Amino acid sequence: MSEALLLVDIQNDYFTGGAMELVDMEKAAKNAAALLGLFRKKSQPVYHVRHLSLREGSTFFLPNS
Repeated sequence: MSEALLLVDIQNDYFTGGAMELVDMEKAAKNAAALLGLFRKKSQPVYHVRHLSLREGSTFFLPNS
């Protein structure tokens, strides 16, 4: 069995001042960064998922946000 790290939605909109601020996002990002470092050190695969909304009238996940 092989392992991979999947990081989803560690995006600016969830941090302080973002469109949909989440509680403890800084802590979650710090934990994700630690895991990312471990996976990179061991040369294990890492996948990042970033959502981007291009729909007219969107207020969330906008380009450059």
